[in-house]
Amino acid sequence: MANKRLLGAYAHPDDEQGVSGLMHKYASEGVDVTLVCATRGEAGEIAPGVDATPENLGQVREAELRCAAEKIGVNNVYLFDYRDSGMLGTPENNDPRAFWQANLFEVTEKLVRLIRRHKPHVITTFDANGGYGHPDHIQIHRAALMAYFVAGDPRAYPDQITREDLQPWTVSKLYWGAFPRSRFERYAELARRAGIDLGVPMQEFLKRAMPDEIITTKIDVAQYVELKLNALFCHASQMNPNSIFNRIPPEIRREGMQVETLVRAESRVVVPPELETDLFAGINDHAEI
Repeated sequence: MANKRLLGAYAHPDDEQGVSGLMHKYASEGVDVTLVCATRGEAGEIAPGVDATPENLGQVREAELRCAAEKIGVNNVYLFDYRDSGMLGTPENNDPRAFWQANLFEVTEKLVRLIRRHKPHVITTFDANGGYGHPDHIQIHRAALMAYFVAGDPRAYPDQITREDLQPWTVSKLYWGAFPRSRFERYAELARRAGIDLGVPMQEFLKRAMPDEIITTKIDVAQYVELKLNALFCHASQMNPNSIFNRIPPEIRREGMQVETLVRAESRVVVPPELETDLFAGINDHAEI
């Protein structure tokens, strides 16, 4: 696994938790792991009992992100200076500082700069719906998709080449995180049996889970479940004890954290037709460094 590099492009502190196990798995095998976060999550709700205010929430969540990244083993952490846009239809969407309002080509340029600097073979990000429709998730998906296609083209952002000496880099594979429908149907059934009310937001969330048959990649991270939980607990300001996820019985949560699932959206290398168990499958061990 020498010389392999992975980059995750996400929108908020805690978004990385969907791939925290595989990030740690690869980091522990010597892969250079880079995490990009577009905002500091300033528009989110604050969990009870946490020493944070709306005024300092961005700073608190940046510290939480760095705590989690250190536990995961991420080598490089970058935050863009956009503001959390909040959920669709909220006033935060219209803030000129909001990530949702950012020029997409500007965002892509920033991401391309980091791709050319760190030369990842694999990028992970959100799907076109941003997982569950969050505008910032959709925005980083768009930027990552564009960056995947143009980072290797010298005609794209040529000033990075001439002024910053950042040479074009062609990324081998692009993955989207995937919520498998079977997993969330199981959660919903267990919640019903336990008498836990699934409110409208959760019911809508469940509808956005992906059919199991379109999932191309499953990464076994069972041995890292406790580490994943420790990294998750870094995000204390988001750990509302009354949320539906925190009311799922611990043993069920641990079961659901043993495998991380993705869709291989793009690949420039030949991959086997069967279910993939390694993000770097098809990438030669002697890939360009």
